[in-house]
Amino acid sequence: MTLEFDVSKLSEAIKVAFESEHPEYAIPDPPDELFKMLEYLPEEFAEETEEKYIDALMLAAQTSYENGLYQFAYVQYHMLFMTAVYYAILKVSIFHEEELKKALYYLLKDRYADFWKETNTKNGKLYFGSFALINESDVFMLLRVVGLDSDLLGELQKLVRERNKYAHANGQLQLTSDELFMEALNSYNTKIQKVVELLKTDLIDFYKKTVSDPNFHDPDIRAYLDPDEQMIQEFIKEYSLSRVELNWLRKIRLSDFDGYEGETEIKTLHSALIHYYRELTQDEYQPFDDPYVLYKYKNNATEFVERELEISAYECGKEGGEFPVYECPECGEEQLAYDADGHRYHCFACGANYTDEDLTFCEKCGSLMRKNGNIPICHNCVEDMMRD
Repeated sequence: MTLEFDVSKLSEAIKVAFESEHPEYAIPDPPDELFKMLEYLPEEFAEETEEKYIDALMLAAQTSYENGLYQFAYVQYHMLFMTAVYYAILKVSIFHEEELKKALYYLLKDRYADFWKETNTKNGKLYFGSFALINESDVFMLLRVVGLDSDLLGELQKLVRERNKYAHANGQLQLTSDELFMEALNSYNTKIQKVVELLKTDLIDFYKKTVSDPNFHDPDIRAYLDPDEQMIQEFIKEYSLSRVELNWLRKIRLSDFDGYEGETEIKTLHSALIHYYRELTQDEYQPFDDPYVLYKYKNNATEFVERELEISAYECGKEGGEFPVYECPECGEEQLAYDADGHRYHCFACGANYTDEDLTFCEKCGSLMRKNGNIPICHNCVEDMMRD
């Protein structure tokens, strides 16, 4: 007989047993704040090497923290912070290309030509690592293009000075306290939020301009016919969108695109972005709340119920259960789907929405009807009774 066991579970059991006997050697769980910087870094990467670089930094910071090596975790987290800053500046170079070039020329002077050399670009284009050529204290000045003020500039430059104290090989471990490390960690997280917020208005404007371009939204022209792939490959990945930035964009209302040329395709693509974000965060996801899903099953309530609510029309017929698709009181089409968990209805023909407070079933014929005070029967049944 062959015995099978899970090595990872065995290792975890040994670890728990050892730490219970020797709490002084217990490895601390990394705090949530240690992973906060990932929210400001890309969700999709144009190149695998970029993702591996960030993964390596994150692993190094986590491992150092778990082993009480706070000074090294601090230095590694600073590198993650600077990477996020470089990605932010990369977006500035897209939103304000000419202004950034002028700022670079002023900043670099006789080294300006070196910045654009093949050794500092990829396929002739800037990438996040291009900005590492600039002194860290100076690189923040490029953010003046998007409104960086002197106060925030001073705060960012102070982070670099603080890092320098801990990064030199002077034979001293100066950062040995978890409390001091957490204080530094929170400072980095606060500063990156302020930096990325500088781009918010420009990013929203750029997004609206991009999706309204026929080359992006027209299915006969765009790179990918599938709206999910088009949004992921040609926008989220192309412009290195972070989770925080995606959160800004997904809050744009579909109605903001009313009247746009190519409105239907634009809304479908925007819905794909919303869907991507919700799958990414798993934030109490409900298909009735997902505009992309509602677009996807337009005029096909049956498929929505079977795939998204996982209710089989065949099984309902076989077992005698009720399949929750009804005639819509608004348009008369049999495209009204019911979500029993959410106590709400959506019509996949006309887009009408109802809750249990709005609708009920006729006590005479059983059809779905709008509630009408204390009258428990539908209009058709009332008319039949009057004729009789």
